[in-house]
Amino acid sequence: MVAHRHTVKISVLIIALAMLDLIFTLLGVWSVVGETRNWVLSFEALTLTLLLCNCLMIRQVIGQHQHARSYRPLSNLVVFSLLLCLAGDVVNFNLTQNYFQHSAIVKHDYLADSVWFFMPGYLLLFLACWRLLGYSGAKVVYFMIATLITSLLALFSYLHMHLPGSGWYVTLLTGGYAIVIAQAALLGLCLLISSDIPKTPRAILALGMILATVADALIGQFWIFGNEGRGYYPQIRAINWVVYITSQAIVIHLPAITLNRDHSFSRTCMT
Repeated sequence: MVAHRHTVKISVLIIALAMLDLIFTLLGVWSVVGETRNWVLSFEALTLTLLLCNCLMIRQVIGQHQHARSYRPLSNLVVFSLLLCLAGDVVNFNLTQNYFQHSAIVKHDYLADSVWFFMPGYLLLFLACWRLLGYSGAKVVYFMIATLITSLLALFSYLHMHLPGSGWYVTLLTGGYAIVIAQAALLGLCLLISSDIPKTPRAILALGMILATVADALIGQFWIFGNEGRGYYPQIRAINWVVYITSQAIVIHLPAITLNRDHSFSRTCMT
């Protein structure tokens, strides 16, 4: 049987691998630009494979529980969310090394193509997070108001960094996604103040959700529109990779945290 503590250790290993990738890039040991490109991509593909395996192991942990049937849809949501995000990661690898595909302003506009995968992927994660929060009544109204405010702030931030002439395709996809991914930070804050979840798990999970927003903010500010559309590349790519992988390595534990929360609550009610 697989214990949840083993999956936690694997997540720590995954984060360590991402940090090693960043260190090697900053020290000039390798770079996604140049002769060592294939080494970088292979290492990152290995990291993503380990991430997926860990997510499936967490699903297996859920399946071993006596009430597994109730939590299987939740664990499936997180697995499918990760699969869609992994597809987006492959797009962001830019294996064909095509640039300026949609406009003459944004060099790394292939990042807009990955939105087709990341947006539905994160929406599935949001559904799983909503299940954990369990809002009802007035809390739903307050959350909708907070969502509207968050969307307006995200739109304002996006317009501040957007470059004229980026093209409608890049603008619509990245702009729409900026509004969506901002909600990850909102959900993270909601988790942080939720008294129904044990303090340590909710703080770590909240961090993972907030980092999802931070990762994409870095992409928009410094990779897509930064340096007059050329991006601060490849350094920003390596920095973003650490933030993104850390986020994913954390949020895949959402089903286990939900199960533990509900199980602990049930035991409390019986005593």
